[in-house]
Amino acid sequence: MRKTCSIRLLIFGILITSVFSLCMGFLIGTKKNWNAYEQRISVLQEKNDYLLAQQKAEEEQKDLAASLSVQPYEYVLLAEDGYVAVYHADRKTLYASTDILLINLPADLQTEITEGKIITSEEQLYSFLENYSS
Repeated sequence: MRKTCSIRLLIFGILITSVFSLCMGFLIGTKKNWNAYEQRISVLQEKNDYLLAQQKAEEEQKDLAASLSVQPYEYVLLAEDGYVAVYHADRKTLYASTDILLINLPADLQTEITEGKIITSEEQLYSFLENYSS
């Protein structure tokens, strides 16, 4: 009887130790995972804050441009050797040369192109070129 009690106590001790070890391992692993989770959350929050700040800055820039009634433009039509040339907004970089003669255009359009006719988009540019190309 005494031998069976000792075996039972030994088995009970082993079970208690095993359960305790498993619980501690689980708790330690959970704590490590929780720390990693918190780090991921903080990184995601920083990215989100950065993106929100960037979006807000872009919206403020658009609002400022709208309040100043400034419409951004991409191209400028200029007279070059009697022909119409298309330049980028900087007025220095040639985008395309055309075969449109300046003298074949209406007088008001000639004046506008001589001073630099602003084109705000590719659609507007292609529309102009289609209308006045021969």
